[in-house]
Amino acid sequence: MNERSLYQELKKRVRDLEKVVTDRRKTEEDLLDLAEKYRIHFSLANDVIYTTDRNFTVTSVSPSVQDVLGYKPEELVGKTLHEVEVIPPEYVEKALQETLRVLQGEKIISSTYQFITKDGATKYGEISGVPYIRNGQVREIISVARDITERIEMERSLRESEERFRTIFESAQDCIFIKNLDLEYVFVNPCMEKVFGLPSEEILGKRNEALFPDGSGAESVEVDRRVLSGEVVEGEYSRSIGGDSLTFHAIKVPMRDSMGAITGLCGIARDITERKRFEEQLMTKERELASQARYLEEMNITLKVLLDSREREKKHAQEAIVSKARKVIYPYLEKVEACTLDEECRVYLNIIRDNLDEFLAPYWNPSSQQYLDFTPMEMRIADLIKQGKSTKEIASMLKVSPFAVSFHRSNIRKKCGIHNEKKNLRAYLATMDQDR
Repeated sequence: MNERSLYQELKKRVRDLEKVVTDRRKTEEDLLDLAEKYRIHFSLANDVIYTTDRNFTVTSVSPSVQDVLGYKPEELVGKTLHEVEVIPPEYVEKALQETLRVLQGEKIISSTYQFITKDGATKYGEISGVPYIRNGQVREIISVARDITERIEMERSLRESEERFRTIFESAQDCIFIKNLDLEYVFVNPCMEKVFGLPSEEILGKRNEALFPDGSGAESVEVDRRVLSGEVVEGEYSRSIGGDSLTFHAIKVPMRDSMGAITGLCGIARDITERKRFEEQLMTKERELASQARYLEEMNITLKVLLDSREREKKHAQEAIVSKARKVIYPYLEKVEACTLDEECRVYLNIIRDNLDEFLAPYWNPSSQQYLDFTPMEMRIADLIKQGKSTKEIASMLKVSPFAVSFHRSNIRKKCGIHNEKKNLRAYLATMDQDR
């Protein structure tokens, strides 16, 4: 090989070496750039990124672990899974088994764990793990743990809400149902099955037209369409089910998805057939009572008219008796008293007079309480006073002393309530007669 050829070969090798150096330098720069990107991602990640070696020792942890568990990375690095005490005892065996699987080359896509924070609180995380392989061997496990505590709590609350809803739904004594946009039943509770006398399988997917072949459910179609347009509708409806006419009080509301779009309707219907029957019976009874009340009122008016008429007739009869006695009997008694009579005849005459006074006493003036309180002698004297007789004349006619007549006159004024008043007794007694 001559000197020229040797030079050319050397020159070629230098160029190849320069290319290798350039390529290596570029590779190193790419690696440094990649490492910096990994460092930034590792530092800023919200999820906890950590690595463990084949001895289950933590070799690195992202800073986000402090936000999630309260530990600084240096408090965990260098410790085994047993020593870090962030996993409850009941999860340790699961963690070891899954770590062994990754060390054998498997990938753990997602596995849920419970964690204990530094202050003792409980959190939940979802862990994914992949093997880090070099030269055909698994050197480490790279894992990512995502805090799903909020999601777990929401799922738990949702399950509890669903359980409460299901308990209410299944135990409710009212019919509860859900229809889709085609007005087909997609959900019914046991009460609905009981009312229809059908299992839910024979109700779901059907419309009212199929469940009410007699056409009694046709009116609900228009109501349901109003609900699907956004209305809340409440009302009473009659349905023929199993040959029986039932009345329901129902309320229907539109159901919406998370975007507010209407997806169907939910309804609650209460069987008020018995209540309506009782209400109708009550209304019938009320009408009957009202009719009876009107009849009794009319009878009461008639009876009152009859009683008033009877009272007037009684009063007229009493007045006629008193008037007859005054005009026919008493004048003759007074004439007899004026005659010269022996003692025995006068005794008989007084007996007749007293008995006649006693007989007529209730009739002197029934409307006047003062007359009812008069003694028979006071009634005789009052009657003579009204006739204009003086005290002497009355004393002579009744064969009593003027003093006795004055005494009875005083009692009459007291009973009439005019004892201390300057009123004419004759005029007052005449007024009492006019009031009868």
